[in-house]
This record gives sequence, structure tokens and C-alpha cells, in this order.
Amino acid sequence: MLSPLQQSIDLIQKSNRVLIVIPEAFNGDSLGSAIALNGALQKLGKFSELVCNEEIPEKLKFMPGLETIKKDVSSWRDFIISIDTSKNKISRLRYENEDRALKIYLTTPRKIEEQDIKFQPGDFYYDLVITIDSPDLESLGKIFEDNTELFFGKPILNIDHKSANEYFGEVNLVEPTNAACAEVCANFIQSLGPDLIDETAATGLLTGILFKTRCFQNFKTTPQTLNLASLLITKGAAQEKIVQNLYKIKPLNRLRLWGKLLSRLDYNENSKTAWLFAKPEDFSQTQTVPQDLTFILEEINDLFPQITIGLILWQENDSTRVLAQARQPELLQTINLNLGGTLKNDKLLLKLPASSPEQTKAKISNFIPIC
Repeated sequence: MLSPLQQSIDLIQKSNRVLIVIPEAFNGDSLGSAIALNGALQKLGKFSELVCNEEIPEKLKFMPGLETIKKDVSSWRDFIISIDTSKNKISRLRYENEDRALKIYLTTPRKIEEQDIKFQPGDFYYDLVITIDSPDLESLGKIFEDNTELFFGKPILNIDHKSANEYFGEVNLVEPTNAACAEVCANFIQSLGPDLIDETAATGLLTGILFKTRCFQNFKTTPQTLNLASLLITKGAAQEKIVQNLYKIKPLNRLRLWGKLLSRLDYNENSKTAWLFAKPEDFSQTQTVPQDLTFILEEINDLFPQITIGLILWQENDSTRVLAQARQPELLQTINLNLGGTLKNDKLLLKLPASSPEQTKAKISNFIPIC
């Protein structure tokens, strides 16, 4: 039996028109991997399109290859008009384009009846769909919702590194031992051809690795990950630019907000949980907004690798908001399943009825296991 890698190579060899999609809640790993694979397939002479209908985050706008991304799936598709000619042969056909209408003229011995005519959609333009860093089809969001017939009608190559992947593809190139999806894609691209990783692809792949490993601090970083990163740098990956944009650009007002929240850090040793509490005056005094809390949460996870989950609580419009990030995505999925929220970019946003910080902590803590 062929390995998933060989099956993936065979799929590419049989395909000519490829659609690459990433999750709605994409990140530097999803985007960098997709840009690299898109470029590699085009070098192989394939028609390949990368579609992402979400806005690119500011910190990822440095990446080369963004200009190749399309907002929508191409709707190119034949529409078939079928006429039964078993008893009524057509001797001549012509058509005219006039007054915003296409007129088709058919010459036949007898009148064509309505029951002789059938209308049906033809085949999709794409002959292969590649999903990257997507645990399931639903994570693709609007792209999947608006094109479900395409996803169920064409083969899917599912590329991922998460253990929670649902293996929904015809071929599933899923490697849970890899530190990042970029690692899976890099190995795949090298298997497709020895010279397919150029500077753009190398920068995209290294962005994915540095994003997912937090500059090699993640526990899943292996010697193979480090060797791959070294190879990508030799192929022209813009290492300094990646690190600068992902980790070193820290606005002063956000650092001030971070300091205020850090002074109220509540760390639970038993569950390895970090709780932070933001007050309305914190935002006004530092000229920040709740959207800046994402930065704070990422800093907490970078500085305190021992924590299992970090959470920030604040009041907004008569409700309690919670932003959470965990080392294990399954933990966020459990909390989301029980309390309802929005999972995006490896983070969970909850909107709960207004209550005291202690009451909110108690409610969420029911779903956080003791280490």
C-alpha cells in the first residue's frame, strides 16, 4: 500500500487545476505553508490558485507572495443544455449574441418539445482541492459554506499536523509528530521536486515554523525541525524580517497595558492556569482597546512556557468577555463545546453573562483539568 506521501504525489501528478484553501482562522503557519505550496505547484506547470477571503493580519503583511492570493473561489463551470435527438435529429446549429441575450437556433424536422430539453451544471474547473492546516471542512468557514458541492465533488488532499484532524480527505497527509504544518508542506514540496523551494517559499515555510514553535520554544520542536529551518535559511528565507515582524515589534501602549495586567496575574499551580483581569480604566489610561489583548495573551504564553492555558477577563457591554489560549487546542475545544464561543487563530473568545471575576473563573475552571 502506498504511503500518504506517495498518494499525495500521485494526486498532484494526476491534477492540472488545483485549489488551495486555508482555515478561516488562519495563522502564520497556514498562510506561509499555502504560499509555498502554491508557488511550487505553479513551478511544476500546474494551474494553482490560493484562496483566502479573510484580511491578512498586520504582522503577516511582510510575507512575499501575498499578491497571489485570491479572495474568492473561481466560479468557472460549464453549463450543459442537453437535447434528446433520438427521434428528432438536428441538422444545423447556430447562435447569436444580441441585446444581452444568447440566442441558439436549431434546425430540426420536427418541433422540439420542452421535455426533450435538459439543463444541468457541468464539471467544476478545479480537479483537486488542497486544504492546509484545517482540522475539518467546517473550519474553512465561508469558502466551504459557499462551495460545498465542489468540496464533495472533487478529491481533497488534506495536509495538517494536528492530532485532532478528522481525516476528511481522499488522501490525508497528516503528521502529528511535526512541529508545524510548514514542516509537512516543506517535506512534501521537496518530494515533488528538488528545486521548488525558492526565496518566497522558504520565507513562507520558515514563518510557519517560527510561528508554531514560537522561535523553537515549543515542546514539539525536534532536531528535524531545526535542520529544516537551517535549510530554509540557506535557500533565502528572510529570518530577521520574520522574527522582527512576529516577535520584536511591540508598541509602547501595548507594553503599558501588559504591565498593568501582569500586576494582577493570578496563577494556579495545580492546573497551570494564568488568569489576568483587565479593567475599563486600563484601556483608557494606555490608549488601547480590547483587540490589543491578543498581543498580551501571546506574550504571556511566550514568557511562561509552564502554563497550560492563559485567560484574560474583562467587562464589555453588560457581559463578561474571556480570551483564552492553550498549549493544547483540545482544551479550548472542550471549553467552547460547554460554554459556547468563537475559536479563531488558536484562541477562544467567550461572551458570558456579566458576573464577578471569581464567578467566571469558577465556571471556566470546571473544564480545566488538574495537571
